[in-house]
Amino acid sequence: MSKKSEVLLTILAFVLLTLPLAFDLGQVPLQTDDEARQAVNALEMLRSNGQWLVTTFNHQPDLWNTKPPLLIWLQALSMHWLGPTALAVRVPSLLADVGILGWLYLAGRRLGKPGIGLLAGGVLVTMGGFRSPHVARSGDYDALLCCWVLGQLVATFIYVETGRARYLVLAAGTVGAAVLTKGVAGLLGVPSLALYLLLEKKLWATLRKPECWLAVATALVGPVLFYALREHALPGYLAAVWNNELGGRFAHDLINEVLPGCPTGTGLPPISTLFYVRDFFGYQCQLWVPFLPLAGLLVFAPPPVRRLGVLLSVFIISWMLLITLSKTKHYWYVAPMMPALALLIALGMGAAYGHVRTWLPATIRYARWSQLLGGALAIALLVLPYGRAFYWLLLERQSTMVWGSEHAYSTYVRDYQPAKTPAHLLIYYPNCYIGGLQFYQEVSVSRGLLLQTYSPSELPLTLAPGAQVLVCMPDLRARLLQHYAVRLVDQRESCTLYEVTGPAAEPLATN
Repeated sequence: MSKKSEVLLTILAFVLLTLPLAFDLGQVPLQTDDEARQAVNALEMLRSNGQWLVTTFNHQPDLWNTKPPLLIWLQALSMHWLGPTALAVRVPSLLADVGILGWLYLAGRRLGKPGIGLLAGGVLVTMGGFRSPHVARSGDYDALLCCWVLGQLVATFIYVETGRARYLVLAAGTVGAAVLTKGVAGLLGVPSLALYLLLEKKLWATLRKPECWLAVATALVGPVLFYALREHALPGYLAAVWNNELGGRFAHDLINEVLPGCPTGTGLPPISTLFYVRDFFGYQCQLWVPFLPLAGLLVFAPPPVRRLGVLLSVFIISWMLLITLSKTKHYWYVAPMMPALALLIALGMGAAYGHVRTWLPATIRYARWSQLLGGALAIALLVLPYGRAFYWLLLERQSTMVWGSEHAYSTYVRDYQPAKTPAHLLIYYPNCYIGGLQFYQEVSVSRGLLLQTYSPSELPLTLAPGAQVLVCMPDLRARLLQHYAVRLVDQRESCTLYEVTGPAAEPLATN
């Protein structure tokens, strides 16, 4: 195959791998939870006349979300270029996804097997957990974190193989970028890197090199400078980081924490210790787990392939152990393991294919057409998972199981065009935390739509006739109609817009 053909095929493969990640990316409204909060942080930063150090929510310093602002900076820039939309919020994650595919391809090329890197990308993008909310297709921290963590692994591996200091510095740089993305979580991969260097008998030699300390400085300069400036700008930030990310998130279950503006926590039961093991292998990567045993064949593979397999295995086990020990458990904490697992599975498949080829007669094994056999088998393996990925993406558009039952509110407000402006819209909302609507409130002001939200416990009993109330939940609709006589103004899917005409003729007693 000519060099030009190889380049064209590689570009085509990258386009096909990116499609499930980019398809209809702005269709689903922002998630009520973390994604919308980041979007509000970024929008307020963009409109803050140069205040790019302290993130805010509802125009107040945000000490509930204490992550460093690298993602927020990227989202603010994206909204500057593309406008304040869900697509702009998610574009940085999409670019991080492409970066992940690039790291996988680089790892394959380093082994002299670029096809393995592309196969790993195909395995990854067809993992349901990778495409799920909070990771590859949402404006959360995790896609960017995955990119930096995978960069740590690949750069460390190449450093061990080549001894070139620039890869050590690159590994350190990705550690620093990971910390600037998600704080302490960006350091969780470092123990596995140190252990791998120890296993390869390179740790002590590395520590004696001046380049090692240059790398350490590279990793530290960005985070240390940010945390110092941020604490100076608004004292108390470091204490909030400690309470949230270190002493809080690791030592206590913050899932049942009191949310901002909420009188009580979530009330969810404690999560099992083995939650991550069951979730990771039972759902997140379920489709490809049966191929994982093929990684055992790497013990017979050439030394570089075997060493990469060891690094990936050490990282996966180490990361799983650390997040399992943490008291706070969220399904997206396993996200950085997925690219590593995809690459490990692809290496196992490659090893299995290599063994099968040795059984073929020499006339077939060395025939020119047989060189394409591996690619054809890889494509055959990916066809059904690839089609299944698009099938689920279409279903997820309207899935309350995936996006939360409140996403209908955001869809309605995003698309609503009032008959006249300025227009006032009261929103009867099922939750005390309105992150999903906060972003659309900020955006809708520019088109003359003024929103006011009420949780179930806050519904006023003296709404004046003419007030327009949006409700998208059946139980809340029933409670509204208990108190008011209304006229139907508009109805779309599960959302109904009413105009209050007066009190209900016969008010019913409520609990």
